Amino acid sequence: MQTTTGLPNRWLAALGPLDLAEVAPLAAAWQQQNEAPLHAAHAAERLFFRHRHAGGAPTWLAFAIAVSGRIHTLSDFHPLDPLLAEFARRRPGLVLPEALLRELDACYFGGLVFRQPDHPQMAHWAGRCLAAFEAEGDDFARLSAANYLLLYRIWRGDLLGAESLSRRMTAIRERTGDVRTRLLSHSLVAMIRRLFVEYAECMSEVEQGLTLAEASGVHFWDSHFHMQGAFLALTRHNLEQAGEWLARMERSAPPEHYLDRSGYHYSRAWLHLLQNDVPLALRHAREAVTLAEKSGAVFPQAVTHIGLAQLYVERRRFLRALVHVGRARFIGRAMDSGYVPFARGLTRAHAAFSLGMEARGRRVLAQTLALGREQRYVNFPWWRGSTMATLCARALAAGIEPDYVRWLIRQRRLVPPPDLAAPESWYWALEVALLGGPTIRLDSQPLELGGKAHELLLNLACLGDGKHPVLRERLTDRLWPESEGDRAQRALDTAIHRLRRYLGGEEMILTRPGSVALNPALCRVDYWWLLRDLEGTEHGRAQLARFVEAAVRLPTAPDPLPKAALSRRIAAAVLERLDDAAAADREAWLETLLEAQPANERLWQALIRHHLALDLPSAAVAAWQRCVAALAAHVGVAPSAATRALVAELLQGPKP
Repeated sequence: MQTTTGLPNRWLAALGPLDLAEVAPLAAAWQQQNEAPLHAAHAAERLFFRHRHAGGAPTWLAFAIAVSGRIHTLSDFHPLDPLLAEFARRRPGLVLPEALLRELDACYFGGLVFRQPDHPQMAHWAGRCLAAFEAEGDDFARLSAANYLLLYRIWRGDLLGAESLSRRMTAIRERTGDVRTRLLSHSLVAMIRRLFVEYAECMSEVEQGLTLAEASGVHFWDSHFHMQGAFLALTRHNLEQAGEWLARMERSAPPEHYLDRSGYHYSRAWLHLLQNDVPLALRHAREAVTLAEKSGAVFPQAVTHIGLAQLYVERRRFLRALVHVGRARFIGRAMDSGYVPFARGLTRAHAAFSLGMEARGRRVLAQTLALGREQRYVNFPWWRGSTMATLCARALAAGIEPDYVRWLIRQRRLVPPPDLAAPESWYWALEVALLGGPTIRLDSQPLELGGKAHELLLNLACLGDGKHPVLRERLTDRLWPESEGDRAQRALDTAIHRLRRYLGGEEMILTRPGSVALNPALCRVDYWWLLRDLEGTEHGRAQLARFVEAAVRLPTAPDPLPKAALSRRIAAAVLERLDDAAAADREAWLETLLEAQPANERLWQALIRHHLALDLPSAAVAAWQRCVAALAAHVGVAPSAATRALVAELLQGPKP
């Protein structure tokens, strides 16, 4: 609540019986905050130094306006240094109402977040800021404290703590009348929602903030909302939408708001990186670093250095990348940030793998992903899905934090990198098991489908191979054989729409003119992996054992699957490498394959040869007799001359 002086009542109580001439400059600075907060900060700084030696309430209220103005404009934070130093020196002797002391402590903490995040007593001041938020009293002061603390937790990488705080502060925000503080709250909550990949919630905060700005006429925070919108679009790889947000941000960020301008160039660099225009991305990234340093805000300097390092890795200029990684490391270590080593570690791991330093890359990746698991990191600026997918594939192949990595893949719908074979432990949003099935799992949970949606999914899995789509006519012939062409095609479109709804997104099913396919980047079909392995030339023992297991499971596979042809391919692949296998494996595999393929004479021949090689004539004759019976029962023929020749001498008996 404000009085005729323009100052809030809680401040007037602290000011005491001052005449109007003494209060007027302070009131003018306070009222100027909504229209020109940077000018208000300048005026408050002059008032601070004018009253500094007196050290009364006007000094510290000017201090609060100055800190708030600098933070709300994201401008130049260097002028705060003498104010922060004076407050630290005089704070032990301050005699003011406890509520005002809490508010001043929160402002001091807010200044430290930007200028001295490595302060040796940072934990103490964070505690004082939390106390200011939790204390009963003025909602504006409580929300201001929550804003500073939320930003600090985000920058330190304490996302779980930030998320918890953001939920608690929302109720207070709705009761707070101060527009500036509410705008800052909407922006920071949008940031945390984006970092947890909660797209709808993030956009809701952005839209609420911009609506409040339009209704109130307070627009100096618009650029930060535009940046959150751009970050959200870039995270989702929606480059056109990101460009639109950045065009709005460029118009709304004044030149003197250095950190805002740094954020604009940082976002532009990210956009151009995703567009594969690395030279232009470098130009913007360098400008982002320059402006972050000019602003004096410490943590953003680390972030911009990491971005620049990533670009130098892309250009394979690794020494330059290491210079910027080192600068970010120095800042991150000083402020005990979890975020900085996480983002920096991913860059270092990417660089190590690019240089062929596999062992070092795995070591750095293990340290980095352990940190990510602790805080459940799932998003960060400059997210690039292809790079993260490569790092995740390498982590799974090395057994590094598999549960967290699979969770990360699931949350971000990462697709396997094209230049690396996806490890079997890769997380697949949709898993279809045809061999021994069928069974369908969506996000690791059984999925029950009915009617044509079930039939369509099975046909896409059985008739596809992960490389080529299925012709629409082939699907309609199988699913609607009695329907005419146009009617069948409309029925197929309806079935595709329903199946996408069941699967939770359009990206699971790819449609092209004349064809349909399950997305092989998001769907794992065991039959497709079997085909891929059969096409390979290097088949080790484990892979041959899987071939044999697949042959056993084939009879229960759904009918659209070409089971007979697949059985023959499996048998041929096993027979090709049979001589390299151990004797026990050879016999076990042959016996298992013959259970599934009793009419395959090549398998009988291999079993007979196996017994002969081990000098087991009785076993060879027994295999021959079983072969005769099996061929007669299943295909009504006698063994070929080649098979008879294998046991001819044994059948003649011993010579007299």
